[in-house]
Parts: sequence; structure tokens; C-alpha cells
Amino acid sequence: MLLFPCSSSCTDECSSRGDGEWVACWPESQGDSVIELHPPRAAVEPEEYLQVSNLPAHGVPPPPPDQSCHSLSQSSNKWDRNDRSLSRQATAVVGFNEIAKENSQEEIEDDANCLPHILRRSDAMSELDLLAAVEEKQVGARLTAALSKAFSRLTLGSSCLRVSSALLDCDRDKVLREAIFGDYLAADGSVDAAAWYRHVQNELLPQRPVKSGGTSATMLRQRQDLLKDVLEDTNLPHGCGEVAELERPLSEYWINSSHNSYLQGNQLTSTSSTNAISSLLHNGCRVVELDVYDGAKYGMQGPCVLHGGTATTAVLFEACLEAIRDAAFETSHCPVIITLENYLSPEGQRDCAGLLQRVLGDALYVPSEMEDWPSPGELHDRFLLRDKSWRLEETSSPEQIPGRQPVRVAELHQLISIGNVKFHSFKLSAEWARTSSSFSEIKLSQILSKFGVQAMRRYTSRHIARIYPAGYRVDSSNYDPQDAWEAGCQLVALNGQKSVFFHPHAAWLNAGKFRGNGGCGYIPKPPHLLGRSGRPEPHRLAVTVLGGDGWEAFRDFDLIGPPDSYVCVEIAGTAADRKIETTSVYTARARTGSKAQPIWKQRFEFDITDASLAVMMLMAWDQDVDFDDLLGQYAFPLTELRPGWRRVPLLSSSGEVQDGNPALICRFEFI
Repeated sequence: MLLFPCSSSCTDECSSRGDGEWVACWPESQGDSVIELHPPRAAVEPEEYLQVSNLPAHGVPPPPPDQSCHSLSQSSNKWDRNDRSLSRQATAVVGFNEIAKENSQEEIEDDANCLPHILRRSDAMSELDLLAAVEEKQVGARLTAALSKAFSRLTLGSSCLRVSSALLDCDRDKVLREAIFGDYLAADGSVDAAAWYRHVQNELLPQRPVKSGGTSATMLRQRQDLLKDVLEDTNLPHGCGEVAELERPLSEYWINSSHNSYLQGNQLTSTSSTNAISSLLHNGCRVVELDVYDGAKYGMQGPCVLHGGTATTAVLFEACLEAIRDAAFETSHCPVIITLENYLSPEGQRDCAGLLQRVLGDALYVPSEMEDWPSPGELHDRFLLRDKSWRLEETSSPEQIPGRQPVRVAELHQLISIGNVKFHSFKLSAEWARTSSSFSEIKLSQILSKFGVQAMRRYTSRHIARIYPAGYRVDSSNYDPQDAWEAGCQLVALNGQKSVFFHPHAAWLNAGKFRGNGGCGYIPKPPHLLGRSGRPEPHRLAVTVLGGDGWEAFRDFDLIGPPDSYVCVEIAGTAADRKIETTSVYTARARTGSKAQPIWKQRFEFDITDASLAVMMLMAWDQDVDFDDLLGQYAFPLTELRPGWRRVPLLSSSGEVQDGNPALICRFEFI
């Protein structure tokens, strides 16, 4: 490759460069095999040239500093004087975003040493072609450099950007160019450069923070950041902002809750463990349930925790409290509610109260007489105890509440922040200022069928309702939480254990819903669920599933080859909004290489009547003869949607980041 100092044949582009910036241009007098490299106006050391120009060294020394013509030969890492032959491999080795004047019909061999991004300029000086033979995972950063170079040379009304299909054998390139140019990319690969330029300048760049007094180099970096965002792991489809709205009473929030939090497996024979509790808290859970028994019955000193009447093992109550204390506030500072299923004798209750105070210390919130619930904002890094309250039951007449609860000792009762009582009727509950009651999923379904969702919403505007799985779910499967959320129920407790028979679809939805509000575990309910004025605004949402990214992680997913992939796009929300759309199957036979990515480019539309209750879920599956296997899943609340091209990570069934970080490239837009 030939490198020349700035000469009289330089085009006008040279004069437009910023200080300290190297510029490549095409002197007409030198023929097709020449590129001039114009040095910066300010003095730059040779090693800085490689940095400023975004050209990697690869062990290649800079050219001699004299004014003669030098080239880099194909088989050597030395610069030869007066060698005017152009080596394609040398061109590739010198830099990612090399700009060369070449015949547009010429093809570049897909060599192992070929770096993937080359910008070339046509003879007419009016087209820029992007050739992208992808060979590495870091394609996004390299495309960024190439695109930013093209971007900086576009002039409105006189330039056409063309994305060449010559080297687009790799499916990942096709996904990438669609995601970046979107509506401005025509079927023949050409781009409406002027419209795209205006879109970036007027709509995208203003959304990014701009430092005052920025230089041209700063603006270039901003453009680079803008373009590479498409494939960044942080380009999520939802916001990850700071926690907001924590000053309302507890009854006005959905709170991330769990059921039998100490179990590691099924509800009959599994192990009780503090690790299960810690894992739930690390994943954002804010309500932990413990079934507490006298330890003497199970050969233990002090209160213990287990699922009574089953073959599950027991674990010390003290060890559970220590696990809660240590893991509670690693991911969120919002309060943790400890709800007890209390089967203790009076003496065991005193021991329980002593352990709560000793292990949790001052972090245990001891309530005073108050008419309303405290807010999560005033309870940062605090623990709240939820247990049966004999005070409310004993002040009620026997006609109102038949039967008496076992004796409760004062030492434990005074620590209760959320008193739990048996629900009897909406009429009776209206006489109480604030209470908490538990409902099985079956009981809730019966109430909704008989009284309607509005009655439950009025109840939960003041009182706290906890919903738990039916007793027959011994395999740790779950119910659909959407009905409970729609009714305003705050503590929708789900089994955090993995079922051996079913995919944890409800757990995926729960994780998606609580990615809202900064992932703090507390989501404020909308006004219309609290009996206040206002109605939800309807929306129409379009989702384009363009393709996959990082599919090499599934190379051997099907034992003998890659998967036959398809994607399900689901809206979970009100009964009227629930809908699932499915893409076609991208078969393994359609792949074109070891790093080929699936392409669907399918668009779906959804009518949303209440976005505050809607959760969007995307699931990638491998189609099999017997049953389909999950490739990955991700969910998020629709209220946090970020329109545009986004990278949707595909987590494992248990919600973990997978090796290779596979994802879907999707576009979201309200229409």
C-alpha cells in the first residue's frame, strides 16, 4: 500500500480535517492503487498516527518520516521505498477502516487475515461502499469505526451511501446493516444518505449528552458511540434508570415476592437451605416467606424452618435470618418483608422474637401506632415483619370472626409491622384502616369471578393482599401472576424453585415486571388501580424481530448441529391485551458459516389498552420433533420501553447470562 505526504493533488476534504487528525484521500494523478495519507497540522509522533487513525499496529512499524513514497509489502513487516504495487492483504493488515479507491465490481477474498471493515470510494466520487466480511465477535466496534468515517464524509444532497452485498455472506452483517440504517436502506443496498444524516443529526445525536465546547474529535467520538450502540450489551430495550417514586404507602406498590423461600426444589421432598433465600434476594426478591416450627420436634436447638407435613428437611431459623441479613441489600436498598407462617409455641415465639432482634438489630423496623402504611422510601435498608395479628382479631366481635387464633406473646407481637388477618368480606374490611390478608390463587379466582376485578382493586388500594400458589403445585410450578397484578394485589408470591416439568414462564414474567423502577423490587401501581381519576391510554406497538446475535453460542445445541430457531413475541397484561406472535423457523440448513446468525425480519403489531400492566417477553426456541427447547428468554415492563433498534439479551431458563451472550436484534416503535 502506498502512503504519500499531502500534495497539490489533494481534494478539498483535506482542508476540512481537524487539527491532529490524519485524512486519507484519492489524488487523481496517481491511479487506482494509490492512497494519500495527509498528516495532521499539529506535530504528531509516528506511534500516535496508528492511534489517531484507528489503525491497529499488528506489529507493523510506522512509515519513515521522510517525504518519499513508501509501501508495505505483502510478505514483510518492513516499509519498502518506491514500491508502487498495492497488496490487498497489506491493505487489510494496515487498518480496519482503510479508505481505498477501487473498482466497485471487484471482490475481496474472505481470507483469514482479512480484517472485516473496508470503506471504498467509487470512481464517480459519489458513493461510499461498506464491505463487511465479519470474522470476529468485535464486529460492532469495527463497523463503528468504518461507519463513522463514512458518516464524517457525507455531504447532504450530493452523496449516496451504499452497503455492498459483495461480502455480506455472513448473516450477522445483514442484521447489523438493517439495524443501523433501518428505514433508509433500500432493497438494492443503497441508503438515502441525506435522510439518514438528518435522522442522526436531528434525532439521535441530540438524545446523547454533549459537552459544551466540544471539538471535532469529540463529535466524531459521539458518532462512533452512537453507531456502535446497536450491538452494545447496554443497548437494552428498557430503561435502567434510577429508582423513583418510593414515597407512597406500601399498599400502593407491587412488591417482588416469593413463596416457601427456603426450599431448593419441590414442595414435598426437597432440601431447605439458606442458599435458596440468598439467591432469591440476589435476584431482586423483597418478600421472603419462612414456615417456623419448634426445633425440638425435629431434633434442633431453637426454632427451625421447613414445609410442615412433608418430607422436606429443616434448617435453623437463626441461619435463615443471618442469610437474609447478609444478602438483603446487595442489589436494592428497599425494605425486605419477612412473612412468617408461625407454628411456634409461646416459648418458641419468645425465642423467635429474641433471634429477630439479635440478628437483625436496629435494621428491624419496630412500628409505632399509625393510621397508614409507611413508605418504602423511609425504610431503606430496613426489615419488616409480617405475621398474624391477634390484636385485630381480639378487638373484633366473635360474630365477625369465628374462631380464635393460638396464643400470641407480646414480645413477638410488638415487632409486627404488617399484621395479617383472615379475610372474610369486603364489607368487614372497609371498617379497618389497614390490614393484610393472604389468598390462595384459587380463592382469588373465586373472588374475581363473584365480585369482579374492581372490588379487589378497591380493597387493595388500602389493604395489602398476598397471593400464594395452590396446594396441589407440589412440583413448584406457578400460576399466572397477571390476574393478581391486574387486581392490584401487592404480594404476588411465586415459587422461586425450578419445576422439573414446566418452564418457569411465570418466573420470567415476574423478573420482567420487576426490571422496572430501577430493579428495586417495588413498582408503583397506576392511579386507576387505586380508585383515582384517569384511564390508561391505549397504544399500538410494532415489534420487528430482525435477527439473532451471538448464535455461535448455540453451535452444538442440537447435539449434531445448530438449532432450528424461531422467536415468540408475547404481550402479557390485561385479558384484552394478551397475545403471542411467532416468527418462521430459521433452519440450520440456511446457515452460511460457523458464525452465521438467524434472520427473520418479521414485523408484528399489538394493541395495548393498559401499558402499566403489560410485560413484553421474547423467547427464542429450537424446534424439535418431540418438544421444543428454550434457547433464551427476556422480559421487561412496557412502561420502560425504549423505542428503536435494541439488543435483547437471551437469558437462560433460570435467568442467568449465557456464555457468548446471545441476543435478538429487534426494533420497537409505537405507531
